[in-house]
Amino acid sequence: MRISKEVRTGLLVTISLVILFAGFYFLKGSDIFSQDYVYYCNYSSVDGLQNAAAVEIRGLAVGRVTAIELDEDRGVKVTIVVSKRIAIPQGTVATLVQDGLLGGKLIRLDMGKGPSVAESKSTLATAQEAGVVDEITNQVKPLITSLKATVGSLDTIVASVNIVLGENNRKGIQGAIASINKTAENMSALSSTLNDEAGEIKSIVHNANSFSATLAKNNDTISRIMSNFSRTSDQLAHAPIKKTFDQLETATTQFSGIVNKINAGEGSLGQMVTNKDLYNNLNNLLSDLKSHPSRYINVTVFGKKKKD
Repeated sequence: MRISKEVRTGLLVTISLVILFAGFYFLKGSDIFSQDYVYYCNYSSVDGLQNAAAVEIRGLAVGRVTAIELDEDRGVKVTIVVSKRIAIPQGTVATLVQDGLLGGKLIRLDMGKGPSVAESKSTLATAQEAGVVDEITNQVKPLITSLKATVGSLDTIVASVNIVLGENNRKGIQGAIASINKTAENMSALSSTLNDEAGEIKSIVHNANSFSATLAKNNDTISRIMSNFSRTSDQLAHAPIKKTFDQLETATTQFSGIVNKINAGEGSLGQMVTNKDLYNNLNNLLSDLKSHPSRYINVTVFGKKKKD
């Protein structure tokens, strides 16, 4: 039987398509001529997971995502197929993770420790793991919100400053700046003066240091002086000063009484002070004593006695 050219061409195209289709899925890690296990995974959101995304175990591709559809009760239902050469034990968790730093999403199977294999078309437990980009995004979002609030506050502050900085206030601020500049000039002049007087200041400081050193060296002497002064103060504090003043007052009173008696002419001294005749007689006696001392004084020379 002779096959026409058209039939041969059709068969060649069909075989080529089958080979291409089989090679595509072979490169994806699936065997088209074998039956894969089918599992279902439910996520609250898939965040960029695409059909034909890889299903991996410890970084090795063992299957792919075949369907993604909404489930009103469970969020998003994802269907995956895994090569029948891989036994998926019960308790396995299908974790949605990021594929590299800038890649999409994939599903990582964290193998369970169940005694038996999970049946095909059963639902696996799921989890979602934030990637690097997700973590950065989660950290940046609060910062952006805070930055927006800060920018809003800055706008308010700038508006308030514009209101405050009216014409009159600007003049006041200019005057304040001029005062600050003048103060800076005075400080500079003072600094120059201090620099010119640095030698004298250094000498004063040196003298002060020397005085402090002298005080330190004579600390024992100063301590003894202070101790003596303290003892003297204690002695003065305990001295019978009141008694002394009382005695002095008594003596003053007695002396005043004696003076009053003398003025009144009482006693010999009183007579001498108040009696004029007694004063004149005493004065004449003294004069006669000066003129004729021999009348009142006898001097014996060589045992002889001079006669008047």
